[in-house]
Amino acid sequence: MTPRSSAHSFWRASSSRCSASRSASPMRTFLLALLALAAPGALAQAAVTVTVANPLDQPRPDAVAEVPWATLSAALPGLGPDAVRVIDPATEAEVVSQPLDLDADGTPEHLLILTGLWPNETRAFRVEAVAPDSAYAPRVHAMHDDYRDDMAWESDRIAWRTYGKGLWEADEFQPLVSSGIDVWPKRTRDLITERWYEKGHDAYHIDSGEGADFYSVGTTLGAGGTGVWADGDLVRPENFDGWRILADGPIRAVFEMDYGPFDAGGQSVSETKRITIDAGRHLYRQESTYTADGPVPAVVGLVDRPEGVVASTRDGADWTWLALWGPVERKNGGHGELGTAVIVPSAALGRTAREGRHYLATVDATPGVPVVSYVGAGWTASGDVDSVADWWALLDAEAARLGAPVVVTVGE
Repeated sequence: MTPRSSAHSFWRASSSRCSASRSASPMRTFLLALLALAAPGALAQAAVTVTVANPLDQPRPDAVAEVPWATLSAALPGLGPDAVRVIDPATEAEVVSQPLDLDADGTPEHLLILTGLWPNETRAFRVEAVAPDSAYAPRVHAMHDDYRDDMAWESDRIAWRTYGKGLWEADEFQPLVSSGIDVWPKRTRDLITERWYEKGHDAYHIDSGEGADFYSVGTTLGAGGTGVWADGDLVRPENFDGWRILADGPIRAVFEMDYGPFDAGGQSVSETKRITIDAGRHLYRQESTYTADGPVPAVVGLVDRPEGVVASTRDGADWTWLALWGPVERKNGGHGELGTAVIVPSAALGRTAREGRHYLATVDATPGVPVVSYVGAGWTASGDVDSVADWWALLDAEAARLGAPVVVTVGE
């Protein structure tokens, strides 16, 4: 993070004097009315100040502040999805922002602001009911590949995909029955999913300079897939059969997928999974909401890899992580080391264990109540992590961020 100057610029009002008759002429009355409109009180609603504070003793690059839209709209009547921008008053530069309207009703739930914060730093921003000067470059993307019926998503750090039932109908592909999560390690900050699909299945399995699909999923959970633990066995849903993209950058991408119903120990279970990925992050958030007649012993897990892995866990007061680290599969020129991980709320965690080919974290789910977890991956060739110690440190930092969100204040 580049240190910022603490200097601030101030707008100073200027006035000029002119001689005029003391009589209350119509012209004088008109001028007084204009001056009244220009008074500070009349312009109080031209902008709203939002402060964002980092409660941690660690830097917070690419912090996303969620500002309630209703609070902003009450203070700025002209605010709209196409009429909102955020200004850094220290530089008068625009700050990347995103109105987030997940229910597509035309009224956002939040305004997202992307910023960087030093340890314990508080920054102030000015929100205006004005259109941005230009579109912001996206740093996340979610897409559906119609031909394969894949869902793919990425930040500027890492990419992922999973499979829909339409994959069974593509003649040149095996009818893979899997709800597992595939990792696409990349070594570029560019968004690559659209381009890799255009290259074709064989081409994106070979690293031509940007990374490649070196990760094997098959009929496993892959990296962060979900399932149900029933009668001493892992039960996985089949491929998704419904999808919806709710937001697509520039700061945050959100989409949902539907699974099931499927049988889990004699209980019919359906799952709706919402995935959220933010700019600059190696991890995405997933919320699994189950439909069933009774409690669901849910699991989220990581598959072992042919080259072997180092497995580790860290129990925290708020969040616990389960991580793997080992060589990338050496097929098609695979190279480097890859870390994968899941982070779950400590209060909800049942146990972590190795079961067969998987390392699992269990959570007892109540139907209709989302089960939250975070899933991540990091590759040495990306330049973000060089060793397993780096991977553990990244996960510790992410768990700390989750346990101490940024503090947002509006209008003070």
